[in-house]
Amino acid sequence: MNKLLQFANKFEKLLNRLPGPIQKPIEKEWRPLKELFLQRRAPRIVVVGQDAETFTHAFLGFQGEIQQDASGWRVYRNEGEIDFLTLENRAAAGKSAILEAAPDVFVFLGGPGALEALRELHQFDRERYNSSAPIIACGGNTAALSEALHSDATLAKCVEAIITAENREVLLSAIAKVLADEARLEFARASGEKAVQTEIATTLTRSTAAVCTAIGAQPIPLADMPILTTLQVLLVSGIVHVSGRRLSTKLVRDFLAALGANIGAAFLFREGARAVVKLLPGWGNAISGAVAGAGTYAIGRAATAYFVEGLSMEQTRQKFRKERKKALPPPQSKSQP
Repeated sequence: MNKLLQFANKFEKLLNRLPGPIQKPIEKEWRPLKELFLQRRAPRIVVVGQDAETFTHAFLGFQGEIQQDASGWRVYRNEGEIDFLTLENRAAAGKSAILEAAPDVFVFLGGPGALEALRELHQFDRERYNSSAPIIACGGNTAALSEALHSDATLAKCVEAIITAENREVLLSAIAKVLADEARLEFARASGEKAVQTEIATTLTRSTAAVCTAIGAQPIPLADMPILTTLQVLLVSGIVHVSGRRLSTKLVRDFLAALGANIGAAFLFREGARAVVKLLPGWGNAISGAVAGAGTYAIGRAATAYFVEGLSMEQTRQKFRKERKKALPPPQSKSQP
């Protein structure tokens, strides 16, 4: 079991120890993160059209180790994994693979016979899984691609984007947006595209901050410290994973220590909120939750800056301090209402 799963499982064990009424609001926020962390898998992409093989290697950047399983899915392995099919206009060749696993997205390139192949595969997917994967078209003549896809009412309903062939970053971002949550982490890691990695890291940060907000709002003084700390470690670990770096406990620990946001961070944010609780009776839980969430958000933004955007540690510390100031409540005198 890898480190990411270990951290996520540790959080779930802590969560399961909480009383039922307290668990429920936290579980609601945890569910999307659970799909990203615990249920993550390789995304499945079907590329249909002219020069599909060349496109997959050159444009998507699949240059790592590639293996083909018996069903037809080709597994790309670098730092992450992506399962994909490359088909010129051979629908029959793709059905055995789709029979084994539902695709996440179809990438349509156009060309002779490609529309018929896409229509046949899309229908097969729909009949097999009672749902239709979204379609993203990519090519030099976007008008022709649009006309071809919109000539079929069923396909037209599933078109998510039509993108010019030169815009790799936009294509990868469009694919990332339509993937199931459990497939997005590996796609960001395997694609190596910073814009995609930043987008997923931002999603992780916001979702984790939402969970911490829910935890901080619950009446569990001090008992929430290990829960918040575990979540913050999980957040940094997820961002490290997305960036393509090899994850280790030491790497995460050293980063948090260098940042000045080690185990004391959860305590710091929580205790800062408590100072306000004494002055504002009745608002305590809401403020405490907001501070816990904002503090975690500051850690996530710093981790993204360092591991994905490539900022120096000093620049990252400055970013963290700036975000942390937003998280901590301003000093208030007892004479204030």
